[in-house]
Amino acid sequence: MPNFIFCVHIHQPVGNFDFVVEDACKNAYLPFLKILSEYPSIKLSLHISGYLLDYIHEHHRSYIERLRTMVKAGQVELLGAGYYEPVLTVIPEADRTGQINLMSDKLNKYFGVRPRGIWLTERVWEPHLPESLSNADVEYVVVDDYHFVKAGLKKEDLSGYYITEEQGHILKVFPGSERLRYIIPFEHPEKFIGFLKNAKNESSLFVFADDGEKFGVWPGTHDWVYKERWLKKFLDTLTNNLDWIKPVTFSEYIEENEPVGRVYLPTTSYMEMGEWALPAEASLDYTNLVNDIKTWHDGERIRRFLQGGMWRNFMAKYPEANWMHKRMLSVSKQLKNQKSKIKKGNMATASRHLYMAQCNDAYWHGIFGGLYLPHIRSAVYENLITAENIIEGDDKRSSETRVEIADIDADTQEEILIRTHIFNIFLLPHKGGSIQELDFKPKAYNLTNVLTRRYEGYHNMVRQKASEQRDNAAKSIHDVTKVRETGLERALIYDKYERRSLIDHFIKLGTTPDVILDAIRAGEFEEGGGFVNAVYDYRVVPEINEVVLHCTSTAFGIPVRVEKGIKTEGTVIAVNYRITNLSDTLLHTVFVSEWNTLLGFGLKARDMGDMEEFELQEDWLGIKFNMGLKPQAHLYIYPVETVSVSEMGFEKNFQALCIMPCWDIRVAGGDTVSIGLTIEVLDDSTKIYLEKNLCL
Repeated sequence: MPNFIFCVHIHQPVGNFDFVVEDACKNAYLPFLKILSEYPSIKLSLHISGYLLDYIHEHHRSYIERLRTMVKAGQVELLGAGYYEPVLTVIPEADRTGQINLMSDKLNKYFGVRPRGIWLTERVWEPHLPESLSNADVEYVVVDDYHFVKAGLKKEDLSGYYITEEQGHILKVFPGSERLRYIIPFEHPEKFIGFLKNAKNESSLFVFADDGEKFGVWPGTHDWVYKERWLKKFLDTLTNNLDWIKPVTFSEYIEENEPVGRVYLPTTSYMEMGEWALPAEASLDYTNLVNDIKTWHDGERIRRFLQGGMWRNFMAKYPEANWMHKRMLSVSKQLKNQKSKIKKGNMATASRHLYMAQCNDAYWHGIFGGLYLPHIRSAVYENLITAENIIEGDDKRSSETRVEIADIDADTQEEILIRTHIFNIFLLPHKGGSIQELDFKPKAYNLTNVLTRRYEGYHNMVRQKASEQRDNAAKSIHDVTKVRETGLERALIYDKYERRSLIDHFIKLGTTPDVILDAIRAGEFEEGGGFVNAVYDYRVVPEINEVVLHCTSTAFGIPVRVEKGIKTEGTVIAVNYRITNLSDTLLHTVFVSEWNTLLGFGLKARDMGDMEEFELQEDWLGIKFNMGLKPQAHLYIYPVETVSVSEMGFEKNFQALCIMPCWDIRVAGGDTVSIGLTIEVLDDSTKIYLEKNLCL
């Protein structure tokens, strides 16, 4: 008699909008559990990520009560995991254990059970995991049958769970069926029955392990699963076949069955992840190759040996993801190093914020928005900065301005951090002396949390499917190709350099404001200088805590030295430029200091004219951003927008407001011109804080 494990994983990323989480609860999570509770003979293995569990516990207590009853009755087995759904392989060992234990403790508190197994985030597997999981009292994990295929096994031969180990630390590993992931819930229940009946081994174990969002959140699935009654039909079909199908949980199966063998799984995730993790062009080529092989008469024989990239490649594919990841590691290290100096309660709170910043979604991109969603990235930075604020709150030096030099992003090059009680300013001397990250600490907000416009393999499909599709049938999320707005293909603009701030340009512009603005927005202006990605030398002036960056290159063939000093006092950052003509030839050009900020959502591209001051009032965030320009500059602004794919289809996302003050400069041979910018960021709490300090 075949055994069937019905395993569902439900998750919402840290920082997601409440209305999105609530819609998912009402459209999927609540009705799914309610209907399942009406079929007590059908077992469920369930994982709920910690952030979502907290939300449900606060807003839908009846769900918790129903689930508690089902757990007590033995109908549901709960799986653990890292509490905030981190990719376990890329966070520090102590954090892995901490997150898993936090989840186990919470499940024990709410439901009176400690999980024996875990849901492995995005099924990202690396061979060293068994030791970590064993040390966290994890007995089993579920991955995909794809993992086993990459170890040389055949899907049709997988008939149970396997043993693996690392340094003698044992872990039981279950293979989830790729075919069932595509059958459930997108095909009629008879397809499920037929799949089981056609199995090579009649006593096989069949494991469905996939996202619960496909039962009501993915496009078209709510109507299909509930209004068209797919779920009831499926459960009815399963109930009517209990004479030869045995629904079980993972733990029940382990108790009644021995492992079928030993396996050592390679570094991998599910099949689609390997496609997404590759560089854009390679991803497209890999996808085309896989599709071609499917048409060959013996294609499957070859396809089983093909594999795409590994999850860590996202940190090479997207420098923004790498920076976030290395910032997370640095905060984890700070917590570890300062542990003896931080109060116990503060330590627990700071650790919780660190764990939230480890939520996987913001660090990668595939069929879901992920890294492309600014609010998800912002949640990572908010939690990292909050954790640092707590650490610094117990540090007597926190009120001092400090300049720190270290290789933060693990690229062998030193970065410079100017740290005050108001700002963190991360400078990249080796990348144009630019600002990578500018944190406004009172609001725990990274003002320069922006994303570069870059080519993605699926952009070809955007061009092909520029008109919106209308199709009411439920589909797998991997088949969604809907274009959510007309003209989206016109937003496919790619940057020639990474989006940062304090980027130095010497440019030759057109003759009319419209021409200039269009050229700037499209990145088609003539770049006459060699400073954008140049290596800047630097010196620190400790008496005034100023960092001075300087570089010698050319501007339209004329040798030029650019020096910029950055210092901060209170809520003001001052940038002072000195541009020196090192030749005997007159330099007449336009100098631009480019800034990109995650503020100004909704603003349109605009020629602002000559200005001495530019101000943004962000009421939703409670921040006032002011840029002072001396002498006055001609100012252009425009939104930086990307085209990405999500579960809803192809869409445009705001990533930054680009602010480009332009100075028309004339510098005679041997002469120097000076340009100044000031950035002031305020909120009410900062004003009060400063006023109190002044009174003292």
